[in-house]
Amino acid sequence: MDDIIVRVLRAVACRTRLRILSRLAEGGELTPSQLARALRLNRDLVSVHLARLDAAGLIYRRRSGARCHCAARSPYSQRAFSGALAAWLYDALRPAGGGPPAAARSPHGVGAAADPARGTHRVLFAAATAFTSLRRLQILRRVAGGKAVDGPALSAELRMSPAAVSRHVAKLVRRGYLRVSHLAHRTVCRGAPEAKTPVHARLLEIVASHWGERPTLQS
Repeated sequence: MDDIIVRVLRAVACRTRLRILSRLAEGGELTPSQLARALRLNRDLVSVHLARLDAAGLIYRRRSGARCHCAARSPYSQRAFSGALAAWLYDALRPAGGGPPAAARSPHGVGAAADPARGTHRVLFAAATAFTSLRRLQILRRVAGGKAVDGPALSAELRMSPAAVSRHVAKLVRRGYLRVSHLAHRTVCRGAPEAKTPVHARLLEIVASHWGERPTLQS
C-alpha cells in the first residue's frame, strides 16, 4: 500500500497538476483542449499531466468519439486511497461561496489573501511532498502515536545511511510533521504535537488510515 500512497501523492505534488485539478474542481467536464486554453498551457503538456492524474486515480476520464472528457472525481470509492484523497482534495481546492479555499485560509498561507489559488497550491504542494518517498513514509509510521526514536535506531531499522536519515528527517521537520530534540549527543525524533496547517493535519490522517493496508481498488 505504501507504494500506492507515494505514487498518488507524487501526482499531487506538482504545481501544474494542482492548477489542472483546481480548474476541474470548478465543476463540469472539460477536454484537454479546453483545459489548455483556460490555463494557457500547451495541449500536449496538459494531456501528459492528465494521464498522470488518471493513472493515480484522481480524475475521471471518458471518451466520446475522438474526444476525451475529464471530471473532478475519482473512479474509485472512498475506501480506496485515491478515492478518499480525491474527495478531500477537490473540497480543499474548490472555493466555498466564492471565498478562498480552506487551505488558503491557514495563517501559514502567506500571500494567500492576495492570490487564494496560489496560496492553496503552495500549502498542498508542501504537505504532499512529505509523502513522496517510501523512506519518509516509514519514518512517519515509526513515530506514529507519539513514539520517539533516535537517528541511529532509524538508520538500523530502515537500513538507511545516517546521511539519508538526516536528509529525510530534515525535510519532515520543514514540512512540520516531525520535531527533533538533542539529548546526550543524540538526535531524537517525534511526531509534531500540532500540525502546521489544517491541510497538513488532514493529509496525514488520510495517509495514516491507509498505510500498511492492502490496496482497495474496487469502485
